[in-house]
Amino acid sequence: MTELPFDPLELMRAHPEALNVPGGMLTKQGPQDYVGCVPAIAGTLFFADAHLPAVREAICACFDAYQRTTNPALTWLFREEPPEGPSQQTFAKAKPLKAMLARMEEDDPVSIHYTSGKQAHDAGPWEFQVIGIPAWQVKMGGWGLCGLQFSVPLLFVEEQPEAFVRLFVDCARQLRAAHGYAGHRLVPSALRFLENQAFEAFLTSKLLGFDAGTLVPGAVNAHLGIKTVGWLTAINRDYVEKIGGESAVRSALPMDWFRLLDYDDGVVIQAGPSPEAAPADAPLPARMVLPNMLLQPIRTPTVRLQYLGANSEPRLIGLAAKQWLTRFDVPPDQLMAYKAKLLDEPKLVVKPSPVQPGRSD
Repeated sequence: MTELPFDPLELMRAHPEALNVPGGMLTKQGPQDYVGCVPAIAGTLFFADAHLPAVREAICACFDAYQRTTNPALTWLFREEPPEGPSQQTFAKAKPLKAMLARMEEDDPVSIHYTSGKQAHDAGPWEFQVIGIPAWQVKMGGWGLCGLQFSVPLLFVEEQPEAFVRLFVDCARQLRAAHGYAGHRLVPSALRFLENQAFEAFLTSKLLGFDAGTLVPGAVNAHLGIKTVGWLTAINRDYVEKIGGESAVRSALPMDWFRLLDYDDGVVIQAGPSPEAAPADAPLPARMVLPNMLLQPIRTPTVRLQYLGANSEPRLIGLAAKQWLTRFDVPPDQLMAYKAKLLDEPKLVVKPSPVQPGRSD
């Protein structure tokens, strides 16, 4: 194996900006002078009833846990059609999340998006976003689920993986999550995400372990089944029973490489000690293939990832979106070979986190 002439972790510590991707990459206009997207580790959870006071309290509890665990460098708050206050303001001037949600009616849609870019249109690795369906739309039915997503820099999970795992499990418990996942993600500019779809489409074709699509389109079909598997994959009790119960999960996923973490309403499956990027030019990793095949029966039959573009730039729509959805599928007769392949993959060794984790910018 060829050794790199530098330590990538030390490079990230000394120059975190080296990971920033210029805006508009692979578009007709070409690279723009702002941060279009940043690789990070993100957790995504889908849940119901964000119009109810108890669920809104749970959302606040998740945000408190995110701040307490990660000490994020948040800079901006964006809201879509807020019932009061500006739709864009600095984090320093924003009211506490609990106060904003408390003043909202049940028919107000929840749309909260904290980011960490230097300028409002810059992407940043720290992000906390939640979207919720208003009560009137819930009563009409047929729209999907609410969603919550948070992200941290790559270094945070490299140094404190167990802190991230606990945060994800705690949020799943607070929200009584239907399902969710966590792992690599390209965090786009909140204000200019359409301009950065092309680079996301390109990167996710090269690194299969990266999530694709923003939270809103992902939530639209979330009531139909799970979107994908990740380093962490949450499924509620109903889904667990549909795949044969916890005994079937333990039988399919050897516990030297996987573990099950209870969140009351379901379980989180952890695959290996750290997130998997899964380069497309390498053999598929067994710790992604095995949970993917186990959970295939409860996967959504269709997924919305990106929006149609005006130019002939890469887009994860139509056939490309379907191919992303099935990227870890293999013939069933190959499952035993992938179980054998686990022997050459890292075992799950839990790393303790510091008592008071600091921030990794």
